[in-house]
Amino acid sequence: MPVTMVVGGQYGSEGKGKVTALLGASLSDPWLVRCGGPNSGHTVTIGGKDIVLRQVPSSASPGKRTFCLAAGCAIDVEILLRELETVGIDRERIIVDPRAVIVTNADRASETGQLANIGSTCSGTGAAMIRRMSRSSECFLAKDSDVLRQRCRVEMVAPLLHQYLSEDGNVVVEGSQGFGLSLLHGPDYPFVTSRDTTAAGFAMEVGLSPRTIDKIVMVVRTFPIRVGGPSGPFAGETTWEEVARISDAPDVVREYTSVTQRLRRVARFDLRAVQTACAYNRPTSLAVMGIDRLDYRNSGVGELRDLTPEARVFLRNLEAATGVPIEFVGTGFGTFDVVPIERGALHDEFCHA
Repeated sequence: MPVTMVVGGQYGSEGKGKVTALLGASLSDPWLVRCGGPNSGHTVTIGGKDIVLRQVPSSASPGKRTFCLAAGCAIDVEILLRELETVGIDRERIIVDPRAVIVTNADRASETGQLANIGSTCSGTGAAMIRRMSRSSECFLAKDSDVLRQRCRVEMVAPLLHQYLSEDGNVVVEGSQGFGLSLLHGPDYPFVTSRDTTAAGFAMEVGLSPRTIDKIVMVVRTFPIRVGGPSGPFAGETTWEEVARISDAPDVVREYTSVTQRLRRVARFDLRAVQTACAYNRPTSLAVMGIDRLDYRNSGVGELRDLTPEARVFLRNLEAATGVPIEFVGTGFGTFDVVPIERGALHDEFCHA
């Protein structure tokens, strides 16, 4: 009963949607489970077009997958329905847990003035979670939404996953945001999000025992990013111009947040922060995104042997420093701009160089 979990090792936007889509493509009939809320967007390439998904789990082949929104999710109904139509998911293949909390207009309005000073997306996710924890009679859950019941299968997700796993089905859990933003374990409170963002936290949101999880893929970037504005301390912060200079890129390619379209802050790679995230998540493998940001010559590369020597040294050193094998290396923004790495290949390549 294999469960694969995808988590972020930095401050979000590491490439979790890309990795989830790649893992789903390699498995037979996987059920894809999304955690979190509409405050984070994951980008996936579908039919040659990059699409940002804030509620639906990431898949490059959405017409062939079963999608679940866990009990711990916060759901913006309008966003969810729009995404279901955009990627073409029919009612039978989208399961929403009846205990997921609904984000209301009042939730969004309440955050606009209160949380802008910590870099929040002000999507209403945090306010909805507060109402849920207060056990207020004014807290609306998915089971209370006629629209959701008409468009989705509103059923308890955890028991369905337990049954599917007992039948040797494949499940991929897509976590949201990154370890540095964990409400409980992030280093920069109050500049954090409204939930725990560790593998253990996501297992709890879904209703899975940690014993069912046999693979945890932690995604990191060569140049980590944070949302723009007053979003907290950021070790090694630099500029997009400096990133372009380091990689010898012909143009400065700035990145903007997928939800608020704010210019992202960027920093140099912080090994100690990644090691800390590894200690909390105990990943079985790493996915390293943005090797093209380290050296522009790696853009679009599809084979390990074609990466620059500097890139291969960086990856070998990262494996050695964390003790975690690297499974994927991203060479561009597209879902399939990636080098898959067989276990031990970096060591073998070094030994035979």
